[in-house]
Amino acid sequence: MMNSKGIQFSKARTAGTSVKVFTNTPADYRQLVTLLESIKRPFFTYQLKEDRMDQRVIRGLPREMSVNDIKEDLVSQGIADAEVQQMTSRTTKKPLPLFLVKTKMPEKLADIQRLAMLTVSFERKKKSSEPSQCYRCQRYGHTQWNCRLAERCVKCGEDHNSTSCSLPAPPTGQRNAKYGLSRLTNG
Repeated sequence: MMNSKGIQFSKARTAGTSVKVFTNTPADYRQLVTLLESIKRPFFTYQLKEDRMDQRVIRGLPREMSVNDIKEDLVSQGIADAEVQQMTSRTTKKPLPLFLVKTKMPEKLADIQRLAMLTVSFERKKKSSEPSQCYRCQRYGHTQWNCRLAERCVKCGEDHNSTSCSLPAPPTGQRNAKYGLSRLTNG
């Protein structure tokens, strides 16, 4: 099917019960994703480097600051593609006085010293030491944004999204996941 669609790839190899395909160009990658989606083939992929947004943490703003106000201020200062979200504590889930900004124009952030008339600083977001886990299929090594595998509930292990599960969430700070690593490697 890839040949008939003119999709070029440099390498294809088996990985367990799956096949890894390495395309030659971003256009080939996009065509392959479209093909797999059109034939409803389960797969996961990774985001192209050119599509990734740089992530920076904004320090110096109060916890009560509105995400919309920050975004408007960034747009007015030339960061048109700014995506802003407030960061929360991993353990308490309470909002922190830190905001994450995603942009494809990180070089322009270096020129910004004030937001809402307050002195701010931007620093690179630290990478997590934990392996990435997909919150769609619960497998490791990729994220939900690029996953087209079957949904799997982390609470009960059934084939549905965790947000629609009738089981209660585990207490804050605990990870009582039903869907464990042993089940991941077996299927």
